[in-house]
Amino acid sequence: MSRVIVEESDALVIDLGKSYSSLSTSGCPKVYGGIRYIGFKRVPKNFEHVDLNNFCRETSRSLGIDIEESAIFLTAVDLKKYSRGSSSYKGVEAEAFVTYGVDSPSCFEGAEKWKFGTINVAVIVDEPLSDVGLLDLFRTVSEVKGMIMSLGGPMCYSSSSVGTPSDATMVASPFGGERFAGSATDVGISASLAVLRALSEQIRNAPVDEHTAKTLGFKDIDEVVKLAVRAYRKAPIPFLSELDAEEEIKEEIDSILKDPNLRIIIRSARLAESFLSFGLLPGIEAEEYSSDSSGIIADEVMGKAIAEYLNGFKGLLAYYWIDRIKEGDKDLEDLSGLPPMTDDVVGAIVGGVLSRIYDKYSRK
Repeated sequence: MSRVIVEESDALVIDLGKSYSSLSTSGCPKVYGGIRYIGFKRVPKNFEHVDLNNFCRETSRSLGIDIEESAIFLTAVDLKKYSRGSSSYKGVEAEAFVTYGVDSPSCFEGAEKWKFGTINVAVIVDEPLSDVGLLDLFRTVSEVKGMIMSLGGPMCYSSSSVGTPSDATMVASPFGGERFAGSATDVGISASLAVLRALSEQIRNAPVDEHTAKTLGFKDIDEVVKLAVRAYRKAPIPFLSELDAEEEIKEEIDSILKDPNLRIIIRSARLAESFLSFGLLPGIEAEEYSSDSSGIIADEVMGKAIAEYLNGFKGLLAYYWIDRIKEGDKDLEDLSGLPPMTDDVVGAIVGGVLSRIYDKYSRK
């Protein structure tokens, strides 16, 4: 259905072979206009351009395509890392192209904490759609993309995210009269499966430490390492310097994160935190959870499970120790300031890791 004609680190061009009707929010969009080409152009992370129309014309020329028959996405990621998903459902063909930059998830708490990123999603189907049908397909693709990101993508302080603040989406189909393209239609299902395959590939290929850190709402795993180092100061091993202890902590965290079971537990805890923080569990108000109500012990149960999984009863005791000393301790205020579920998850990881190090050196 489509053919990649340019594939470079800073440029990607897809030829659809004929004119398609399109609807997009890309940097250089086509809204109910005919396109033959889909372009992706790499730009600096701090990209700002006042005259976007002129920039789009210049970009189309650099890509070797006509701006009048093109939709062009902008991204700061290496375009050789794009993903492509395809689907055929009851004779309806669909393709999805995704570029994935997630430095900063889109959060109700704001996105200024880190740098901005962009997830670009381009979907092409061979079912002829009317303008209304194309809009319905745009809705379907947006819903599926949001669902996938909320389940597997970077997370915010206390909730899931549906993407980043600058995401862009495009849908394209042959010109036609079909008005419906929702999740119960053949074209909607085929497009959804294509998006799922392309976007899940990006999430699945993320580095384990990066994905875990962003699951916890952190920028990188070093934030967990630093918390563990601060806790280590409270009970240092006499012959193990803080610098050497930090290296041991990094090695232990790298080791435990290779275990998919631990990462499943961490993700489960954070997803639970998400629906609790939004007040989505019948009978429990969001305020009750955010105040760390004594009536909700799921966070302690999750912390206990992680600590015991990491180092048995010794891990559990270390988790209880961390949980006791974190309140009112200036060195550990970043830990005590985390949301109710997350502070127990991170506290259990820190306690479990430190107990493994104490175990190791107690035998020397």
